[in-house]
Parts: sequence; C-alpha cells; structure tokens
Amino acid sequence: MPEILQTLIFALAIGVPISGAASNVFGLIMDDSSKLHFPVRSEGRRLAIVGLLLFAGPHLLFHAANRAIRTGDTAPAYTFLYFGLCSLWSAGVGYIVLAVFFL
Repeated sequence: MPEILQTLIFALAIGVPISGAASNVFGLIMDDSSKLHFPVRSEGRRLAIVGLLLFAGPHLLFHAANRAIRTGDTAPAYTFLYFGLCSLWSAGVGYIVLAVFFL
C-alpha cells in the first residue's frame, strides 16, 4: 500500500474518534447543568471555544447531516456532500495529530 494512502487512512481513523471526544467535551462545557460548565464571558474564553470547535466540528456536522437525512430536510445530494466534508475535516484533524506526534 502506498505510504500516502496509508497515512490518509490512519489520519481518518484517528480524526474520527478525536472529533467525537472533542464533541462530547464541547457538550459538557456548554451545558448549563454540568459541573464542567464554561461560561463564555471574555474573548479569551470565546477563542478557547472556537479552538475546541475546530476539533469537534466534524462530529457535530456528521450528526446534523444524519438528522437531516432521517427527517428529509435537505436533498440527499447535499447530505452526502456534508458526509464527505465531515470525512475530509476528520482526516485533516487526524493528519494534524499525526504530524504533531509521529511525523
């Protein structure tokens, strides 16, 4: 298997669970009833939330696309485009993690 294809597969395999974990952390810190609630009162905190959303975004978009395909809100072509965007975004997140720790 060519090295670039292997890197892409590993990046996608790493990016999906990282995105899921970041999405769960995002849900915990944005929930008012959670002990880990992180109220956004300053620009620094807002920037921290945006940074977390860069990693949580693929998982959140995947769930929104899944909900759209179940309810029929959007055309199937757009929904599959969202799934493709989620895959590319997850692979990008995974590649960033691979580049920081292994490459």
